[in-house]
Order: sequence, then C-alpha cells, then structure tokens
Amino acid sequence: PGMMCQRKIFNVCFDNAAAILDHHECNRDNAQGCLRCHIMEPVICCDIHNPPEFASYDTPNPKAPQAAQHSCLPKYMKDKSDLDLENALLDWHEEKTAAVYSWACLFDNGPMVMTNSTLDHIVDCTHHHKIQTPQDLKRETTWADSNLYASEVLSLIERHAALHKSLYISTPLRQLSASVSASVSASTLPTLPAKRRATKCSTCGQEGHNAHNHLCWKHLSNVSPENKENIS
Repeated sequence: PGMMCQRKIFNVCFDNAAAILDHHECNRDNAQGCLRCHIMEPVICCDIHNPPEFASYDTPNPKAPQAAQHSCLPKYMKDKSDLDLENALLDWHEEKTAAVYSWACLFDNGPMVMTNSTLDHIVDCTHHHKIQTPQDLKRETTWADSNLYASEVLSLIERHAALHKSLYISTPLRQLSASVSASVSASTLPTLPAKRRATKCSTCGQEGHNAHNHLCWKHLSNVSPENKENIS
C-alpha cells in the first residue's frame, strides 16, 4: 500500500531509474536504437492499473464457516456407568479398526478410527448429557468420521449411559411440634446486650461520674482551700 503500482517495487529495488541504457550502441542508424536491447514499456502494467487483464488469475479463497462451539464441561469423578461406557468404546474402537484396516494394522499401529482424546471427550459429554443426536456428536467432538459411525457410537451411549438424576429431591418438610417451634423461634431471636450499670459517685452520690472525676463538685480541685479541711 502506498506504492500505487506493483512494478514500482522492482524499479525501486533494482534502481532502474539510474540504469545506463546502451541500446543505441548496437544500432546507431535507428533512432530507437537496437530493438532487441531497448527496454520497452509494457502495454499492460499490473493488476492495480489493469485489473481486468488479471481477473482470470484470481484464486477465490472463501472463508470457511465457523465451527460450532463445543460445550465447556466441568471436572467430575467418573462413576461405574462412565467406566463401563469407556470400556465399551475401547472394545468397539479396536474391533472397528480391525474390521476397516485389518488385524495386522491394529497390532502394528493400535486403534485408528478415532483419537484417544475424542473417545475421552465422548465419555465426558455423555456424563453431562451433551450427546443425544449425531449432530451433537459432531459438534462436541469435531470427529471427521462422526457421520460414518454416529449410529454405532450412539447405540453404545444409550446402552451404557447413566440415567439422569435430579440434583434436587422434593421432600415435604416434617411438621414440628409447638414446643419445638417455640424453642426454635426463641433461639433464632437476636440477644440484646446487657444494659451497663450507671457510674455513681461515692462522694456526692450523683450518677455520671466517680469520686476522682473533676465534674464532682466535692472534688479537691473544685473546693476552696479554707473548706478542704471540712470535707471528710
């Protein structure tokens, strides 16, 4: 961008503007010099200046459709039904590899119909009830051969998948007796803090201060010197 011509890149790179032309030395009789050595300007410049001339060389590159996002599964502990399904898929994987590629290929290379990560993901999705149809299998695993073997895999899932168990059990609450209800309600009430006892002065008998406080009218700081001897 900014060059505005594809040929300008080569002219700048090879410094063609500073090149010495010697086509007149070959043929001095012709004003144009030697027709074989003379560098002629092309009729067609580039695809920027002459787009129709290069239309036949375009290679369409359509953007591939975005694949559907698979489910984000939480971690879990495999139970007996998950292990049974995993073993059944492993057995089917070996048998299908032997049937399609022969036992020799299975012995030399191992199961080849699907990857181990695909098999594990099928077990995980089955545990969370994410695979119900062939479309679900293809979306969750992006398995290239899911269209060929979807019916067989789904039959294994239906045979070994655990039944969906509700996470919540609706059980009616037991009726509490009146005494238990009263004790429960009393225990749930907030307890108020105990009221603090007011401070009472031992000298003057008034509340709100003690004998050592300067607020007391009988404190030594509030009594004249001639009356201090009369205060007991």
